[in-house]
Amino acid sequence: MATRSLFLLKIITFSSVFLFSSHTYGTTTATWIQTGESESRKGYAQNITIHNAGEIKLSPQTETITGINSAFVWSMTSDGQNRIFVGTGDPGTVYLIKNGTEVIEYFKSPELYIQSLAVDSNGNLYVGTSPRGIIYKINRHGEATLFCNLPAPYIWKMAIDSNSNIFAATGNEGILYRISPDGTPSIFFDTPETHLLDVLIDQHNNVYVGTEPNGLVYKITPSGQAEVMYDASEGEIHCLAIDAMGSIYAGTASGSQSQMPATATTQIPLQTGSTVPPSREGVTWDMNIPEAVSMTQSMSATLQRPVVRSIAVPQKTANVPNIPNFVYKITQNGFVKKVFEIDQAFIIGMSFDQDYNLYVVTANNAGVHKIYNNETSNCLVDMTEEVQILCCLSTNNNEMYIGTGNMGKVYRISPRYVSEGIFTSNVLDTTAVSNWGNISWTGKQPEGTKISLATRSGNCEKPDVTWEDWSDPYISSGERITSRFARFIQYRAVLQTEHAGITPSLDAVSISYLPQNQPPVIVGFTIDKDSALSQKNSKTESKTQVSAGQKPHHQIAQKTIQWEVEDPNSDTVQLTLSYKGTDEKAWKILDKTAQKKGTYTWDTLRLPDGEYHIRLVASDEPDNPPETALSVEEITQPVVIDNSRPVIQSVKLRDNHDGRYVITGTAKDTCSKIIKVQYTIDGQEWISASPLDGLFDSEEEAFQIITKPFAPDNYTLIVNAIDSEGNIGAEKVMVGKE
Repeated sequence: MATRSLFLLKIITFSSVFLFSSHTYGTTTATWIQTGESESRKGYAQNITIHNAGEIKLSPQTETITGINSAFVWSMTSDGQNRIFVGTGDPGTVYLIKNGTEVIEYFKSPELYIQSLAVDSNGNLYVGTSPRGIIYKINRHGEATLFCNLPAPYIWKMAIDSNSNIFAATGNEGILYRISPDGTPSIFFDTPETHLLDVLIDQHNNVYVGTEPNGLVYKITPSGQAEVMYDASEGEIHCLAIDAMGSIYAGTASGSQSQMPATATTQIPLQTGSTVPPSREGVTWDMNIPEAVSMTQSMSATLQRPVVRSIAVPQKTANVPNIPNFVYKITQNGFVKKVFEIDQAFIIGMSFDQDYNLYVVTANNAGVHKIYNNETSNCLVDMTEEVQILCCLSTNNNEMYIGTGNMGKVYRISPRYVSEGIFTSNVLDTTAVSNWGNISWTGKQPEGTKISLATRSGNCEKPDVTWEDWSDPYISSGERITSRFARFIQYRAVLQTEHAGITPSLDAVSISYLPQNQPPVIVGFTIDKDSALSQKNSKTESKTQVSAGQKPHHQIAQKTIQWEVEDPNSDTVQLTLSYKGTDEKAWKILDKTAQKKGTYTWDTLRLPDGEYHIRLVASDEPDNPPETALSVEEITQPVVIDNSRPVIQSVKLRDNHDGRYVITGTAKDTCSKIIKVQYTIDGQEWISASPLDGLFDSEEEAFQIITKPFAPDNYTLIVNAIDSEGNIGAEKVMVGKE
């Protein structure tokens, strides 16, 4: 039986001396370790079980029980003689499995589906059917009689108390019926729910039911007093189980469009107390054996959708759960704990073995999971060839039987192990051609068992014909890997046993490797100036001037250098930041760091104005000897350093004889472009001046100011010129008459 593994991949690096070949290899050995299950489905397993603690073991022996000729296996139970009864449909037939393998058609009903089965202390078998709600009774001699006919289309589950009363969980009106040993039914508990999907009884005759669509777990005392034990966030409690301490386990099956019949129901108030006679308006209780239901194609098609619900869709992807489903443990004092979680699957059935390990079967993503009594778990069997598992049963000798849908099969899972299982890991990408070291593993090999590993390698991600064949087996942990040097590697573990009662276990596997050294990569390298230029898109001219004027000159002279560097080998990288003028040859160091992503604030206030280059050198020398270390560098385009203010010159004042004045002049800077000229009159708002050539875009710009009309008086006009580096030059002009 094939199953996928649940494995955690993590990379650990450490320093050591390694083999040196004709390729350029560094000295940082990497180790690939696989253990645990956090990274799910990374490898492929055949006849292997993966425990959530990380152990890989041989899977239990699984065999198909042949002779079932129905589309669905809906229910299972066993009697005191360890005989297994199987309820199926369509057609509604009960099969008997004798001696674990022999299948006999035990009872063929006129109904479509045998939805539930139960056996009392006298060995009588009760058969609950759909869609007419009939219960048959078959005595120990195989003689069948009609026991009861309930006014409910679905008898989902039945349970029997110590007084031989039968409790039937039904739908689609959410009624729990109690049927006396003579076949007389009564309404024991009428819920506001649509479906009661499971029912079980504890040693004190308390009754528990799981519901849909509100996901409730009810507890009802023998006198009929009801309470909600748990209200799950999921909408469907599909199955229940009880342990030796009386704790209830509830499995959910929510997260998909419901396949329940869309019949109108009336909300009925919660009924508690003693039972009442089974009377519903318009319902007649027919205690006669019904005529055989026609098994025509039209009838089958009509009933298919309501009966199969969300657990019997014809294709695996038809109703994939969009939320996780859980198993909740609910103690008698009300404490609730999640003990199991699964994605993209419905929890359909649960059953305890003799050691109170809980078996959980799932639909959509069909599998059998085992929750140990210490609440650890594993995927016991991954039924990848099946779509739905619909029921399960654990026997007195700890054998597990499971029934499936769409194919109508029964499988038996024994507590004995297969003789051989194979786990094949996912493919490791070392990012470069690598020199392989040792392969090591930890685990247990009881006498009569064996673990061996093999490797193969190649230079494409998916193994193909270009990959090397599997190596000879490594028998002892710590052997040198013999696969050829390559970028990708994969291992295969073979577990074997000579005794079906014991299995080896593989806990962790590690592969050491040394990738070919590769130079660091400069991902980003930028220089941002902190100047008034970044403010030039402000909404108003006055805000631009105020922002620039308030910024200290030493901040205008600062430039922020940012970098990001990666190393394909995950080596430690030494970064060196340097500068030089465009007419200089020697680089001057600004900073050295091992920080692969960072910033550096360069204060240029003491440097002469001019053009400069900035260089970033990244070297992996800290983790490699000089003869194999590699480096990479990047040099910026010329960066202008301009800490000098523009000069305003040739200012001329002319009276326009209409109260206005015309002021002309020239703004000039040695390194940067003039980007704006502004003026203010007696400290009022700042007003932009006009460039004479229509555009401020050069190091020297002529400008013109035409003032507003003045009343006869004296005025002080301040003119500012701003360059692209945020430097501001100023000049004063006196305007007016004495």
